[in-house]
Amino acid sequence: MNSNFNTNIIELIDNEPRISHRVIAEQTANKEESVSRLIRDNLTDFEDFGTVGFEILPRKDRNNGGDQPKTYFLNEQQATLLMSYLRNNPIVKNFKKLLVKEFFRMREILQNQQSQPVQTQNFQLPKLTNETQQITELDNYFVATEKLISNLRNLNPIDLYRLDKFYRKFHNFSPLKTFEINLDSQFFLPTELGKMINKSPVEINLMIANRGFQVRENGVWKLTESGCDFGIEIIGKFHQIKWKMKTVL
Repeated sequence: MNSNFNTNIIELIDNEPRISHRVIAEQTANKEESVSRLIRDNLTDFEDFGTVGFEILPRKDRNNGGDQPKTYFLNEQQATLLMSYLRNNPIVKNFKKLLVKEFFRMREILQNQQSQPVQTQNFQLPKLTNETQQITELDNYFVATEKLISNLRNLNPIDLYRLDKFYRKFHNFSPLKTFEINLDSQFFLPTELGKMINKSPVEINLMIANRGFQVRENGVWKLTESGCDFGIEIIGKFHQIKWKMKTVL
């Protein structure tokens, strides 16, 4: 779980704002088990808006049988759906407003982080008049170029892809190709791929499934044999699949 940034009620998990069903239960004066059961009984509805992440907690009494307790982590659409399933009362209504504000605030923070401008310059080889000036100017040029390349490499892959797409469209120039920055060998979550091409995680998962690279089993996406060439399964607190860019781009 990535907890680099937390609000009082929302956590950032794999670069996506999510909220625990236990927090929702507490804030709406409902029992945790009742909210958990509501999610389980309507799991198909919730998964229309993406995979429902969860964390398995250890049982207090190891001698008891049954399933270990789970903490569900819902994205914005799933949390909104859950709130619509809860009985409406003043406490629930007030929390709905707080939830909308907190998700909106989180989105603004993430957008501001991702939209920090890249400081670049339009570098051109200088006109040279003598050998000394040539050496000095070329040194300055290559130092500036190295700095530019370093800045590009320090960008997160999503912003880097967007920047490259912009330059290819409007300037017929590919920073990735020019400076030999290769994203093809990296793997990305459906959420990240969706940000690259303005699609939701649900749409990305359906695109990948339609190409025969994954199938859904018991509410969880699984790699197919042909999908093994494009994706890797991440087994941890959340079962996830990361994909190469060429899967959907």
